[in-house]
Amino acid sequence: MVEREMYPQYSRCGLPYGISGVIPELTNLIEAPEERLKKNRIGLMLGASVTSVDQVARVVQVTKSDGSKEELPYDSLVLATGARAWVPQIKGAFKEGTEGELKEGVFVLRTIEDARGIQRLSTKGKRAVVVGAGLVGLEVAEALMVRGCKVTIIEYLPNCILAMVDEDMGQMMADSIRKHDVRMFTEYEVTEILGDERANCVVAVDRKTKEERTFYADVIVVATGQRGETELAKQVGCAVGPTRQIVVDDRCETCVKDVYAVGDCTEYPELITGKPTVSGLGTIAVKMAMVAGVNAAGGDEHLPKGFLQTRATEPFGCQVAAVGPTTPQLEAAGIKPLVGKVRGFTLPDYFPGRKEIYVKVLAHPETGKILGAQIVGEGRVHMRVNAFAVAIMAGMTVHEFARLETAYCPPAAPTMDVITIACEAARLKLSKARPG
Repeated sequence: MVEREMYPQYSRCGLPYGISGVIPELTNLIEAPEERLKKNRIGLMLGASVTSVDQVARVVQVTKSDGSKEELPYDSLVLATGARAWVPQIKGAFKEGTEGELKEGVFVLRTIEDARGIQRLSTKGKRAVVVGAGLVGLEVAEALMVRGCKVTIIEYLPNCILAMVDEDMGQMMADSIRKHDVRMFTEYEVTEILGDERANCVVAVDRKTKEERTFYADVIVVATGQRGETELAKQVGCAVGPTRQIVVDDRCETCVKDVYAVGDCTEYPELITGKPTVSGLGTIAVKMAMVAGVNAAGGDEHLPKGFLQTRATEPFGCQVAAVGPTTPQLEAAGIKPLVGKVRGFTLPDYFPGRKEIYVKVLAHPETGKILGAQIVGEGRVHMRVNAFAVAIMAGMTVHEFARLETAYCPPAAPTMDVITIACEAARLKLSKARPG
């Protein structure tokens, strides 16, 4: 294994919780320590970079941390190059005379070192601006709030986490954010970051009114997405697809024989629409890695024909989970989904401590087949969305799911779970749309 960073494999998804201090040490995020790798006869080079690949000789050229070079022969090659944080060309975001080096006080969150830098400047009472209200942006914003910062979020789109859920469900998250005294400005475009040697404020323009606002900041985190690291793959001759990521088949093999690719640098079809998609999810990266590893060793493992992108987050005490395409994604594929949306509770009406929960199920308008689901609330929403993931994989309809037998116990669950009630609401709509 050749790794550019100085740490073995660690959880990037846990970085916001390392920043906040929920996880006491950032190095606690390491999941594959060197000792474990050695026990499994896996070699590891840290601080090393692959500079070239000779396909004819089947040799990888590596530059090590001390500047020395080494050639590694291979029978199979697995590219797990991941992604890099993407920063728009915002005026003043980068140091003058550099190629993409961020100005002091401006950060992205991709590595342990990024997290350390954010921690260093985000002490109690400091002003923090987060650019972007996707999954990473919101989780970082919460971490900064926990550290005692005065936090402002600036989002280009009409609402938060719109790559994950529909706008009406995202609004519930936005409401939760504002209850925590965190300011959020949607439909604002960041146009400039001011400060000579060190950034000290963000200039943004209201996309509707064109009004300009200035937000003073001691620390700025740009969370505007990521781009796959595909340069090495292109050098090898691997094809890239419409998302500009590496194209792989269901064996995780690229168009180059015996060269495999996994994770954030790849694209793979979304199950419902068939559209090539970049997941960015750790769960999918792990599944791909398991398949690629077996096949690189001579086996024959396969991915499903598409991924559901089952996803969850829980910033600011608000749990959000979703599976399958959102409504805009379905409509872009030519499907106007039938919607069943209900408000329910995690426990019976009479039982203390019940929590509010909203469920939105998206179904095919003709067959009632479940295509996606989104849940917002405080009641183990990730487990409920997992039930929808199973249903979609099984090809269940809202009628079949509405008849699902769920567990009941007053301190744990109501007689009819809200997920079945949402499907019943969709079923009734379907019945009215096609009477008889």
